[in-house]
Amino acid sequence: TMRVFSPQIFALTILLLTNQSLSLEEDDEDSELLNRIIQKAPVNIDSPKSQYRKDSIDRRSLQTRAVYQDAQRQRIRETENENRIDVILVRGNESLETPSSWDVANDQAFYSHAYGKIEGCTPSNRSRRQVRDFFANEADCKELVDATEAAMKNLFHRGGSTSLAPCHKQSQERLGVRGGLIFQYFLHKARLQIMKDNNLSSLYLSGALLTRLIADAPHDQWDVDPNHVYWNAHVDKANIPTYDYSALVYLNTQGLDFEGGEFVFMDDDADRVVEPRAGRLLTFTSGPENLHRVRRVVKGHRHVLAMWFTCSEAHQYQDDNDNRIAQLAKKADKQTAALEAVIKELEAENELLANSADQLEEENVQLRKLGKRCLANGGLDGPGRRRAEGRRRVAAPRDHRAMLEQAALDRRLAAEE
Repeated sequence: TMRVFSPQIFALTILLLTNQSLSLEEDDEDSELLNRIIQKAPVNIDSPKSQYRKDSIDRRSLQTRAVYQDAQRQRIRETENENRIDVILVRGNESLETPSSWDVANDQAFYSHAYGKIEGCTPSNRSRRQVRDFFANEADCKELVDATEAAMKNLFHRGGSTSLAPCHKQSQERLGVRGGLIFQYFLHKARLQIMKDNNLSSLYLSGALLTRLIADAPHDQWDVDPNHVYWNAHVDKANIPTYDYSALVYLNTQGLDFEGGEFVFMDDDADRVVEPRAGRLLTFTSGPENLHRVRRVVKGHRHVLAMWFTCSEAHQYQDDNDNRIAQLAKKADKQTAALEAVIKELEAENELLANSADQLEEENVQLRKLGKRCLANGGLDGPGRRRAEGRRRVAAPRDHRAMLEQAALDRRLAAEE
């Protein structure tokens, strides 16, 4: 029998399985273990925004990611060939006066696996790779590079790769006002360009990264993975299932600012190469038809802004800090409502106490009047007097002043007797 693990263990296990070079088609034991883990995962989710993330632990997210990871492994196997040739699509030292595009075949059903086909957005059975120069001016690119270099100071890195998620509020604070605005400008401009080029009626942000690749990585206290290999082939949608369209804005130029670092589409017949150039925009769909990698940087620093977009409005990006703030605000609202209810109860109790105090004071006044009348008439004798005194003592307030008045009245009555 299988142990019942916590959801966190399921997530870790599935990530471990899918990130290793395991062939679920060839290894029945791996496949069976994966299926058993997925079947034990929780079915329900808190909200669509918590689904299909790297840390998602619901069954649907794990199943979908497993399908996409398997498709990625299959594409890598299909392109394994030591005698691959390079086909240069565009060089870094040339500029395109008009955009260049290349059509590729893809499977629309693959994109429909996660959240179905979304009309006006989901890629069809034909998609397009496109390179557009002069998308961003070099001055803005240079300023964003400078802001990124400053933001990445004393930031954790993995070997020669350092990444910053500029959508996060803390990251935008590190970038500064101008750096953050340039990022936002590039982001919205790229989103609109993809919509125009692909005739989309809707498109939403799913994630973004500012990435710096350097040739000679420092082995310092900030290096969390010195042996990290960033030049492996991958499919974007196998990383995050909500990625439908990918965009790269190159912030500096190969041959001028760095050497190596070419972007490579790994097709069946060849490696199709795009050499980075400052201000150049590269867009493509995020599925297995666009298996790709970046070649290792051998000199200098390579800077790029990578962005990914989704067709699903329900699964668009939302800052984790905003989620936590919203949760805290919701919790605070509940606590405030509970506190207001307690305050109302206390106010009601105070009102009852105030009414009781007024009633006691009125009874005390009446007793004093009765006492004065009794004194004027020579006092009460026998049981009548004892009843009056008993009522007065019971009704009298228990504060210090009232006790003094009571004692004075008792002395006066005793003197008269």
